Amino acid sequence: MAKQTQGRGRPRTAEAPPRAPAVSGVPTTPEPPVRRWPHPVDGVEPVLQTDPALHFIHCALSYQNELLADIKALLEQIAEGESEEEDAPEETE
Repeated sequence: MAKQTQGRGRPRTAEAPPRAPAVSGVPTTPEPPVRRWPHPVDGVEPVLQTDPALHFIHCALSYQNELLADIKALLEQIAEGESEEEDAPEETE
């Protein structure tokens, strides 16, 4: 039999097939712990002990949202009043 060559006269070497990593039921790296957020039961959210600074920010933002809603309502009233004045015929003396 003739020798097999692999291009340019180099002898062909027997290559072992690449080995696949051993597959087992145990992962090689541990998985992080699963953290689940508490879900409200019957529409009532659980009371969480939060950071006082976050509670302050939450209250401040809630108050600011109330103020913005009041401002929006007042601006809508002003806009309605101006549109009524424009629709009413002007009296000339």
